[in-house]
Amino acid sequence: PQLVDVPVAFPRGGGVTLTFPVAPGDEVGLIFNDRCIDFWWQNGGEQEPVHSRQHHIGDATAYLGLMSQQRKIGGISTTAAQLRTDDGAAFVEVAAGHAITVKTPGKLTASADGGTEITSPTIVLNGNVTINGNLSQGMGDSGGSATMHGPVTVINDVTAGGKSLMTHTHGGVQRGGSSTDGPN
Repeated sequence: PQLVDVPVAFPRGGGVTLTFPVAPGDEVGLIFNDRCIDFWWQNGGEQEPVHSRQHHIGDATAYLGLMSQQRKIGGISTTAAQLRTDDGAAFVEVAAGHAITVKTPGKLTASADGGTEITSPTIVLNGNVTINGNLSQGMGDSGGSATMHGPVTVINDVTAGGKSLMTHTHGGVQRGGSSTDGPN
């Protein structure tokens, strides 16, 4: 018979819950509770059973993740915990050696309304980088330096030491083979 309004158990504890979509046809394990769960289902906490029924079909709980041999997934990591797609193409992995890996053939998007801070001795970006906003480098008491292996193309002006590359002038200029003075 069809089971309706069956509670679904997601891994949960400490104020966080691991959720995922549930789709028609997903396989589940059902547990039929010893007693009626109607009042608990409605109100939570410890409740007196509203009925004296035992192991009734209406008191089932569904546990997701159980798989038959026909629907089992392959390529399960034997060295790390993964949150992954069934085909294994996209995953977040935490390994016992403390490495964390995120992989996807799709787009990776992160959003943080409170800001983002990454602390690491080195950061390597492989691929083209687009920055939609300002870029600050070497901020704070320690300053910093930047090295670029050009060419560097700048569409607008560059300012160095308070001097504009586009609008600075040179004093003491005379035509001929002499070099000019520094910029004004």
